[in-house]
Amino acid sequence: MKILTNKTELDINDFQQILKVHNNDYKHKMKLKGYYIGKHDILNKRGRPNNAPNNRIVSNFCQYIADMSTGFFLGKPVAYSTLKEYQSKLDILLEIFRYNDESAHNLELAEEASITGESYEILYTDNDAAIRFKSIPSEEMILVCESTLEENILYAIRHYRVYNFDGATYTEYVEVYDKSSIRYYDYSGTRLTLTDTRPNYFDDVPIIDFPNNKQRRGDFENVISLVDAYNMAQSLSLDDLMDFTDAFLVLKGMGGTDSEDIKKLRNNKVIVLDDPNGSADWLIKNLNDSYIENLKNRLQVDIHKFSNIADMSDSNFVGNSSGIAIKYKLIGLEQIRSRKEREFKKALQRRIELISGMLKTKSKDAIDFRDVEITFTPNIPANNQEQAQIVKELEGVVSKKKLLSLLPFVEDPVAEIEELKREQEESDESLRDEENYDYEEETETGLLAAQID
Repeated sequence: MKILTNKTELDINDFQQILKVHNNDYKHKMKLKGYYIGKHDILNKRGRPNNAPNNRIVSNFCQYIADMSTGFFLGKPVAYSTLKEYQSKLDILLEIFRYNDESAHNLELAEEASITGESYEILYTDNDAAIRFKSIPSEEMILVCESTLEENILYAIRHYRVYNFDGATYTEYVEVYDKSSIRYYDYSGTRLTLTDTRPNYFDDVPIIDFPNNKQRRGDFENVISLVDAYNMAQSLSLDDLMDFTDAFLVLKGMGGTDSEDIKKLRNNKVIVLDDPNGSADWLIKNLNDSYIENLKNRLQVDIHKFSNIADMSDSNFVGNSSGIAIKYKLIGLEQIRSRKEREFKKALQRRIELISGMLKTKSKDAIDFRDVEITFTPNIPANNQEQAQIVKELEGVVSKKKLLSLLPFVEDPVAEIEELKREQEESDESLRDEENYDYEEETETGLLAAQID
């Protein structure tokens, strides 16, 4: 949740007002997380009278959309590179990233943003004074930013609950981060009580914002109504099918019914009617299968269309398509990925900036975020032969680092170039040793032959 203000400082009354507004955002995000794990509105479908079949089927397109979008975006780790003169500084940064398992952490952030529209990261130092970062559930965070073009963060408020062992009751806490301190509060629901204050050793508010897009909307948020409609269509279809298989047998002209027979009617599934022309028929609904299937197919197509997530079970993805053809089929997903990349890249730059500021306070070499090249690689099936041909044709026109970055199986172009240099040097040295050996052997053989003569 992001709030803009023209105030430069907020007091405890302002924080209490913000927390009241936060309740609506909290409920909305919890609903989105519920849809991701399968808690859809169809589960609240009203029961039918007389114990008639009442199915509640969840077709979890929401999880499919979020997982596909996240996997396409960050299924392959982010790569970092820099100029040779800054490489030693970048190595320090990358060591911090490895310590925090950065690739798995980034994937967690991207998944949270895909579901709720935004995710957050907190930077801190552990008991060993090592720099750490951790994701914070998006429903717990509130950013208070300047109402300027820069929208700089003034405060970050974390409002969270700690549940008791009964799983029902809980205690609420609030943490307020600013540029110089961290304040801890107990929260009764209406009033904040300060319990502790600690210094903030980072250069700025140590919370990083990872929006999914400019609108801060989740990837499946705009198709929830379509998913609800599909769930209802599936559930009602199965209700009708069960009604069909649970039909009544109608006996005409075979005697009347008394009160005792009526009581047994539902258990026996037989209706006896007075009719001079005796017959026996099943009392069933007329099911229009074509209409129902067309409706469900249309809903399914619209879900994929308006979420921009391709249906991988579609026949268009069957066969040996080229890399270019696959990219055209995934053009909608690529539009989503490109928007995610822009927002995520800015957040990663801020992470590097905050970490570099902390490194400087420890008198360590720190790299400027502007000297770090951040590379995202879509997790898409690639035709390696096509890519290799492109790289070969561009040799001598484009730098080696850029060419290697085009190959999907090369994660770190700079490291690959260094490895190539090392292998070449070893090869040259081995060749020189071999030439020297042959020359010395030839010389000794010649001298021996001269002595014999």
